[in-house]
Amino acid sequence: MAEELKQYVLLNPGPACTTQTVREALLTPDLCHREPEFFAVMRGVRDDLAELAGGGREWSTVLFSGSGTAAVEATVSSVVPPDRGLLVIDNGVYGDRMRRMAVAHRIPHRVLRYEWTEAPRPEDVARAFREDPSLSHLAVVHHETTTGLLNPIGALAAVCREHGRSIIVDAMSSFGGEPIDVREQGIDYLVSSSNKCLQGMPGLSFTIARREALETLGSIPPRSVYLDLHAQWRAEEADNTPFTPAIQVMFALRQAIRETRAEGLQNRFRRYQEAARTLREGMAALGLEPIVPAEWRSNTLTTFRLPEGVHYDPLHDAMKQRGYVIYAGQGDLKTWAFRIANLGTLTAGDMAGVVEAVRDSIRELREAG
Repeated sequence: MAEELKQYVLLNPGPACTTQTVREALLTPDLCHREPEFFAVMRGVRDDLAELAGGGREWSTVLFSGSGTAAVEATVSSVVPPDRGLLVIDNGVYGDRMRRMAVAHRIPHRVLRYEWTEAPRPEDVARAFREDPSLSHLAVVHHETTTGLLNPIGALAAVCREHGRSIIVDAMSSFGGEPIDVREQGIDYLVSSSNKCLQGMPGLSFTIARREALETLGSIPPRSVYLDLHAQWRAEEADNTPFTPAIQVMFALRQAIRETRAEGLQNRFRRYQEAARTLREGMAALGLEPIVPAEWRSNTLTTFRLPEGVHYDPLHDAMKQRGYVIYAGQGDLKTWAFRIANLGTLTAGDMAGVVEAVRDSIRELREAG
């Protein structure tokens, strides 16, 4: 008999807590991925995602089976011509990951590095473009979940337009949770996944771009077989797929999109904002402050300093005993900070419970120490 797993409140930045109806959508009949029944679902999901991003009929979605990193790497490796280069914003682990992709695919690149709690300056991007005309694309993470910092993609996209460059936005932990409009903000390539603010299940990632831009990628020699953005798009446009996709996850994403529309994006934004406010005000009352300046904080994740005399692992275990899974800091942050996300189905009421659990966990650990 299979072991029954306990349901925890997930406070990590994805996968997130989902609804019972999204989980039940995984229980589809066995289905061949080359039959019209599946392609009808895939086509609908692709159209819906482009619409949620603010794109019209001139926009299209390319789906990949894989974590969010799959679609990011597909985009980075597919859009930069062999004689051009990539400018990367690095103010966290995921910006650096895009730099590593450029290295792996031997794409000429330049990096603008900032502190992990510091937002990039648009004037630095403009200067880099002026100094190096070969740089054709800017790659930036919108919500850098290393710390919970929200990068100013609108201002950065404006610089790209001014200098005739394209922008790749990793919106993994912001699409569906923060206001994004590909047309209004001038985003050329928006990349995200099924399992974060869309509140679906892990296993699918996607890139949203103008059809015109996707068409032109056919002139760029592919750097990958599986992660070939143009080839994947051409196949999906023809109601086909080059490889076996995550069929059941596609059905769950369809359901998650339906629930996103039923809630309404603006209502979801407000729910996340209220949840973050409840969390931050409650933690401040405990003497725990976010490490990111207020003007750059996202609505869905906060990094806090660890309480004095309390280490992460015991705090994690005490919280898990109370039904909550918190998340460690990354890199050097793991020794003095921890993260709490409030994406997925969580509400302000849930976050009030989180604050109580943190308070009780700290008290328990200090009494035991």
